[in-house]
Amino acid sequence: MEFVASSSSFSQSKPSSSFSKSKPKRLYDVFINFRGEDTRGKFVSHLHYALSKAGVNTFIDDENLLKGMTLKDELMRAIEGSQISLVVFSKSYTESTWCLDELEKILECRKLHDQIVMPIFYDIEPSVVRHQKGAFGKALKSAVEKTYSGEHAEQVLWRWSSALNRAADLSGFHVVDRR
Repeated sequence: MEFVASSSSFSQSKPSSSFSKSKPKRLYDVFINFRGEDTRGKFVSHLHYALSKAGVNTFIDDENLLKGMTLKDELMRAIEGSQISLVVFSKSYTESTWCLDELEKILECRKLHDQIVMPIFYDIEPSVVRHQKGAFGKALKSAVEKTYSGEHAEQVLWRWSSALNRAADLSGFHVVDRR
């Protein structure tokens, strides 16, 4: 694997707002948002291991979910309670409505609570994520069509597309798997 600086801009400016920003109780240092199918075993497990070995309290879905809580509520609580969110974009990322809902929450926490958000482009070009090109964009539209209909589908597609664009504009890392 090779880390390459992303073509995204390297300034991560803080959003300005006129309201006070109350930070939720910190539960985790880092929340990792990823599509498990193509990154869990190849990249995310190694990232999680390295962060844990360094003493970083990291939320990863298969280890930290509390029993008895609804999955969506627990994931949103973990996002709100994290200081940093790592968003691992991959070729199949937009196939997951869970990932896209989490991404919206992550960007909301960045705006409201100054959460640090760092995108990692795993074997995908940042411009593909930014503009939802090719199969990545088709998978996004398909995910929306499978879950929503009518005017609501158009709104969700716009929200998710906007979130992908905003996240891809943040400074991050481009990881190329050359195996």
